[in-house]
Amino acid sequence: MPGYGLAVAQGQYALQEAAELLRKAGVGVSYAIHPVAGRMPGHMNVLLAEANVPYDMLKDLDEINDEFQNTDVVLVVGANDVINPAAREKGNPLSGMPILDVDKARSIIIIKRSLSPGFAGVDNELFYDSKTMMIFGDAKEMLVKISSALKEEI
Repeated sequence: MPGYGLAVAQGQYALQEAAELLRKAGVGVSYAIHPVAGRMPGHMNVLLAEANVPYDMLKDLDEINDEFQNTDVVLVVGANDVINPAAREKGNPLSGMPILDVDKARSIIIIKRSLSPGFAGVDNELFYDSKTMMIFGDAKEMLVKISSALKEEI
């Protein structure tokens, strides 16, 4: 699940490398795309196309939200507001915004520089969930490390 942090770090190639390693090992991989992830609609689609991600692997919000409940691991790269469960509650700046339901997956790995709130300024309770692992750092650097670890294991 790519977000603005992936774009800032220019980590789309590193993400595609990690995804390809997983696919070669027989792991099912999809890219969950939120329509407003990044700086403009379609931003993630353009970045991933640049890294030669097959278009049929990109799934929009409506296509993928029902799949999260049957997903073992979601890797979130540099996203915050578009996965924030606070959007389901009333009385905050995110209220009513459609989100990617990554919190319904069995495990969540989030790569982010810090625990700081996103653009809307709403703390993300998902960061503190017991099934969430946070990896702090630059998205590209962390994805390169993940790919290196995968190469050793696969």
